Amino acid sequence: MNIVSLHRDDIEAIALWIQKYPATDYITISVDSSSGIGSIVKAALNAVVNGDLVTVSKTFVDESSW
Repeated sequence: MNIVSLHRDDIEAIALWIQKYPATDYITISVDSSSGIGSIVKAALNAVVNGDLVTVSKTFVDESSW
């Protein structure tokens, strides 16, 4: 089992971002903590834009916050 710790502010930011795409049911959240200093948190979802299925992704936490 993998355990991921996210800050409350990051969860709120992800939730607000998801609300922009109300037709999306599944979100992929990835956390890379291999640096040993901090974690990089990204989220991705599939959405339909102008009739095309696209993957929309966003980085919520990166090295700049360390």
